[in-house]
Amino acid sequence: MKQVKRILDKILGGICVLLFASLTCTVFWQVISRYALKKPSAITEELAKIIFVWMVLIAAAFLFGEVGGHMNIGIIEEKAGPKRKDLLNLISQIVIFIFALFVLVLGGSKAVINGLMQSNAAISSITTGQIYMALPICGVFTIFYTLYYIVEDVRNLVKR
Repeated sequence: MKQVKRILDKILGGICVLLFASLTCTVFWQVISRYALKKPSAITEELAKIIFVWMVLIAAAFLFGEVGGHMNIGIIEEKAGPKRKDLLNLISQIVIFIFALFVLVLGGSKAVINGLMQSNAAISSITTGQIYMALPICGVFTIFYTLYYIVEDVRNLVKR
């Protein structure tokens, strides 16, 4: 499972870099077309928004792969002993798993299905469902990472 995680980390990191580079190029072209050519492109503005949303969601999933990558307030955790700390980590991962499953994967899948017939106003070749596809994809990656850390936390609890 560690090998799969390492490969997934590299893939998601590479995707984030590509999305950031695409976003940079898109925004750069938008600035050039608006100020140098005096003819702003509506497509690049909408494309930048779409790329940004995808980048944020993929990067959020990538963040969950880092040890302690999710945001939390560690006041209680810092005062707890090692076994309670592992238990709190496990509970935290379970809550994240439930959120990722129900909100990102199931809710995102419904949004994708509902949006597949709606075309984007600025870029007619892209449907709203294709834009929303980032939600379940982010959810699947987040679920993998939470399962990885749930197994790790259970192992730590059993050892103690």
